[in-house]
Amino acid sequence: MSAAIEATRLRVSAGTGAKKKSLLGQFLTPAKTAGFMAGLFPASGGNCRLLDAGAGIGSLSSAFLERCVAGDFHFDRIDLTAFEIDEDIRADLRRLLHGYADKLPFSVETIGGDFVEQAVNEIQFGRRGYTHAVLNPPYKKITSNSRWRLLLRQVGIETVNLYSAFVALSLLLMVPGGQIVAIIPRSFCNGPYHRSFRKFILECAAIRHVHLFKARNRTFKDDGVLQENVIIRLECGARQGPVTVSTSTDDVFCDFAARAHPFEQIVFPDDTEKFIHVPISPEKSAIESSPAIRHTLADLGLGVSTGPVVEFRLKKHLRAAPEAGTVPLLYPGHFTSDGMTWPRAHGKRPNAICR
Repeated sequence: MSAAIEATRLRVSAGTGAKKKSLLGQFLTPAKTAGFMAGLFPASGGNCRLLDAGAGIGSLSSAFLERCVAGDFHFDRIDLTAFEIDEDIRADLRRLLHGYADKLPFSVETIGGDFVEQAVNEIQFGRRGYTHAVLNPPYKKITSNSRWRLLLRQVGIETVNLYSAFVALSLLLMVPGGQIVAIIPRSFCNGPYHRSFRKFILECAAIRHVHLFKARNRTFKDDGVLQENVIIRLECGARQGPVTVSTSTDDVFCDFAARAHPFEQIVFPDDTEKFIHVPISPEKSAIESSPAIRHTLADLGLGVSTGPVVEFRLKKHLRAAPEAGTVPLLYPGHFTSDGMTWPRAHGKRPNAICR
């Protein structure tokens, strides 16, 4: 079944124009990533109510159902609700999901409406009963005066992107102990725009697992997406404990590595911004959780700009050593595990740029 789903994904992705993908924020989940995400759910039984919001062709739901077929779960019944707003791919979604009807005690409802609107209605009427959610939500910004933003405020959600809106709504639709696995941009982990969303997550759920891809251009490579993504597992209404952080270069997972970290190394106890740190090695974890790191650049009266200096276009402005009228120009070579050396007297890179 996974081979058929992957073939369908490649066909649909190739046949969907870049403009439409951007309009919908739609990037379909590769089979290997979907399988990894399904593998993060802990084994359980009873009745399963599975939510797939932004289901695409059903890659994530199918990976979850494949685990059920393999006997990893022992559900008495599985009821899946799959939202997909793109009518051009709903036929593929229905076809692939209905293929499990003769393999499992299983029912599926595919819904073509706006997930945000319908979820807000469900929450307002107190209809919360999902036990599991698997999400690859749309990557699309929402403006402060948009209809989505106004709907979200009705249920206490303040956020700037549809992906964070989908996760927040899913949290409110879950039963206590419900499990959510989502693949989303890493951008929510810091910065002021996602402060409310971070606080919302930490109030509603415990972070159990975070997986980071080291290569930014490999997760959705067929769509040409350059985006640093994380896969996160949340447990609704649960007490926070250690967090497993895993890494791999890409969705082949051949160099997969994982390590448990105390939650205090993920979110610092006295951090009012609730930044979510993702340490990828014991050494980096020790540096990031150092009690010395407790200030923002603004606290120290510093400003920084990242990215705009392109060397070959600005050669006449570069200086080997600082002088009057220049500002520091920092490269990775200026930094070491225990601090920074600037300027570097005999380095290959310039140390300053004219202001």
